Amino acid sequence: MKGFIYNAEGLSLPIEFAPGVPFKFECSEEECGKRVVIEGVVVEVDSDEFTRVLERTVENSPDFKKILEITARRYVFRGKVNGREVELPVESLEDFAKRFLDEVLVLKG
Repeated sequence: MKGFIYNAEGLSLPIEFAPGVPFKFECSEEECGKRVVIEGVVVEVDSDEFTRVLERTVENSPDFKKILEITARRYVFRGKVNGREVELPVESLEDFAKRFLDEVLVLKG
């Protein structure tokens, strides 16, 4: 499954994941503007837990306020980003695409 992990060192990064399966993702300084190493697992959670993680992420980084619009609140990353323990919101690519299209259609309508 493909998706986005939000606020990994201030970035929204595309990742491949299988819920519940540990993974490691590295983004070079050339690709991301800084070296980012993500190690952990994406887990499926209930909407309340996702919302808690989402709100904490936005509170810590107001630049990510736009992600409050995520409607499919299913996945959370738990692990380390550059060695620091984190919990971050994750959105599947499919859910992102649906949200994007809904937004575009609303703007056109």
